[in-house]
Amino acid sequence: MDGQVKNRAARARLAGFHPAALALALFGGAAAYAASAPSPAFEVFWHDRGTHLLEWRTFDADSKPLNVIATHSPPIVPPSAIAADDPIWRRKVPLGSLWELFVYLWLIETGKDAPDYVCAGAQGNSAAARTRRAEEAYCCNPGGRIQKDAALVRSCGLFFAPERLGIKAADWQKFWSSRSAGADWLPDLAQMRPQTQVTPASLINALSQIPAATREQAASVLLARAFDAHGGTDALVRHMGGQLRIKTFSWFLADNQTRYGGGAGWLGDGRPVWFAANGTGQQVMARYGKLLADTLLMEDWASARAFASSSTSAAAAPGCVRVRFFAHYPLSSVEKSGGAPASIGALRGRYVARFANKASLPFRANGELTLAMEKDQPRIEGQFALDDYVARVLDREADANEREAARALSVVIRTYLLREARRQGNCLVIDDSSRKQRVSPNPASRAAQAVAQFTRELVLRGAPVGYHRDTPGENRMAWKAAVAASRAETPWDIILRDAFPQASLAAMYDPAGIACKRFTMAERWLAARLPRWNARLQQALPGFEAPAAPQICLLSQGTPFSEQDRDRIHLRALKSAEDHRTLAHEYLHLGLKHHPAGHDEALVKAWARRLLNPTGEMPP
Repeated sequence: MDGQVKNRAARARLAGFHPAALALALFGGAAAYAASAPSPAFEVFWHDRGTHLLEWRTFDADSKPLNVIATHSPPIVPPSAIAADDPIWRRKVPLGSLWELFVYLWLIETGKDAPDYVCAGAQGNSAAARTRRAEEAYCCNPGGRIQKDAALVRSCGLFFAPERLGIKAADWQKFWSSRSAGADWLPDLAQMRPQTQVTPASLINALSQIPAATREQAASVLLARAFDAHGGTDALVRHMGGQLRIKTFSWFLADNQTRYGGGAGWLGDGRPVWFAANGTGQQVMARYGKLLADTLLMEDWASARAFASSSTSAAAAPGCVRVRFFAHYPLSSVEKSGGAPASIGALRGRYVARFANKASLPFRANGELTLAMEKDQPRIEGQFALDDYVARVLDREADANEREAARALSVVIRTYLLREARRQGNCLVIDDSSRKQRVSPNPASRAAQAVAQFTRELVLRGAPVGYHRDTPGENRMAWKAAVAASRAETPWDIILRDAFPQASLAAMYDPAGIACKRFTMAERWLAARLPRWNARLQQALPGFEAPAAPQICLLSQGTPFSEQDRDRIHLRALKSAEDHRTLAHEYLHLGLKHHPAGHDEALVKAWARRLLNPTGEMPP
């Protein structure tokens, strides 16, 4: 216990808290706290990764710290004796639109259909019509429609109305009862309204109990909130990078006049967080972006512990990257560090790659690299999580210790990968090559891991991107110039803006920002084949359900994909045999979206080839 208290005291001093104030906050009780603490202007609750405690920090109007209070790690149901005495469990705030997040999580976990919300545009000038139009402004233009991911980003409460989605109170209670330790309001469907009073600590408890896969899906969608036209803020993204995945909220305090808002969700490593101040959620994000980063990230995040743990399952993670190493430099042999030939299969330990041109390269591997033979020549392939790939490219192409320049380059690396790689099953496939991007065969450095984690899922949209060591150009960043700007204390997002004035920083998956430019030629090509394809698929492929007239959208960059809840396919081109197979592949995913076979990439790939002749059907 003494060591834990000392550790918290040391961390408090680093954050600007006096140890005596910390002791008061930890042990002084509610009465002492109420008598000594001024009303906070800004407050943050989160689950601290270093101490494994739930922490509450408050700040005055000048962003100066007031106190830090820590209690047991969530999830926990506080005993009534503690709850009555402990300010961390007594603090109550309006739920605001955070109820929408829990409906969204319910939809994901249960797999229930959620039809698009159509903005009808209420007519007339009655109070009800004006209210309806004001609510629909968060959703879509009159006559438009919105799906669940975009509705979450835009905070479209009309989409998530339980009565519209047919959610029954008994089903809701049954589902959340086992997932709401320390959040007794959550199983009550009637509490899913903005005026419900909850404790931030209970919100942290609820968010900490969301299964990892569901949390990751929601977090990827929520990242787009930082860029949405309704709530984007440069200050937040500059200081938090891709770390803050939150649903914003705002409502009125007890006086029914003061607007109170903020956000709740997760950090990039999965830790739950809640923050708020007077104002709307967007205003709070803009005003306190740097303070949030200083409080939540500090420098302990740079150890990239979450990065290391999330990189161990690259084979299963969506978006994994497969790399053929030394694509244009033939290998003559691969040896263990002692000189013995390396065994075929996964590589673990220290090795030396020897090339046909007599050069050699020592490297080490932890099972992520595989040695195979191809036409009597050794071949090394690697499979990585996406951020691990970005970090390895940083180590090979640049210097991650030039922090702001490296953060800018990491976004370029990720954007380039998504545009240039080809998809193979669940992975992106790209060569390690000076014609593409060079990749370090060694495990990524801690500095590179931290940079890749900071910009996680951030990309550039609107223009092609590239980079060079010292020669700038149109849509090309020069590393040497980026380093000079970094040393002159230019922020990483400004370095990107200067290098790519036609591009915009964005979330990798931005449902609210995916515009559909109709690819009519591809739609005609597909429509001509659907009668024959559907007849064959419905007869021979159990579980296939022909989608009704899928839209095809022209994709300016990135990997082709399908929006299964909107029956839309995003495609870059329809010229090569590979383009036609890709279109067939994504169409099969739409038709199998309700069947387990839709997750069998080998089966989907095989059927895409069967639907086309061996060379691929070309447009008439």
